[in-house]
Amino acid sequence: DEVNEMIRHFNKRDPALDDSCERGIYDTEMFPKRLKKYIHAQKMSGKLTSMIKIGRFYPVMESLSPEMQRVSSFMLVREYLEHVPYLSSRFLSMEERSLVAKECIGFEFPAGEVIHISEGRGSIGRGICIFVRGTAFALHGKVSNFSDRRKRYSVVTAGHTFGVSDVLLEDEHARSEGKIEVITFSRVLFIPRKSVLAALERNQNAWKQCARWKYLLAAMYSSRIESQLAETQPKND
Repeated sequence: DEVNEMIRHFNKRDPALDDSCERGIYDTEMFPKRLKKYIHAQKMSGKLTSMIKIGRFYPVMESLSPEMQRVSSFMLVREYLEHVPYLSSRFLSMEERSLVAKECIGFEFPAGEVIHISEGRGSIGRGICIFVRGTAFALHGKVSNFSDRRKRYSVVTAGHTFGVSDVLLEDEHARSEGKIEVITFSRVLFIPRKSVLAALERNQNAWKQCARWKYLLAAMYSSRIESQLAETQPKND
């Protein structure tokens, strides 16, 4: 049963739950009951239609009301949002995180797949990748030669993130692009850049206290890459 499978993956506890006025909405004991009741009512009324998986992990989400989609999304991914400091419970309320969660996309990639993180054609777009399962090589920015490429490759596995700092950079920066080469079958949670920026626009404290420092560090590394690329370009006499 798709509903029970989704509920089984709800994160049991949120760090901000005890002291929050939002507790009634995001309660992990009461919301699953509301969800089952809603699905039952939809079945009885004949409104529950068959669904096609469109890249999200739980196709049943498409049959829920907008509010239930938002809350269900949050309960499923809030554990992973904690891996992104400026989107975590330290800075964002449950309401704010639920708006981010609703925009998250689930991807599954076979071994050998190459994922381009950019605004170019054939890319999944700019954003943050959180590995739920699998292993891959990740590369930040452009490279000028094999040696440079080898230095800037890193291994990402379950629980690791890619793009937390780079996603904040403007498109013209060298590190605004990235690439992931999948080693084993991988499941990835993708947070689109527009959702990240919207969250930081809503919560200026998250930007001032955390995100802007990551932006500055990424910009510094990006400038270093741009200098290295410039040195490899042939000089005109």
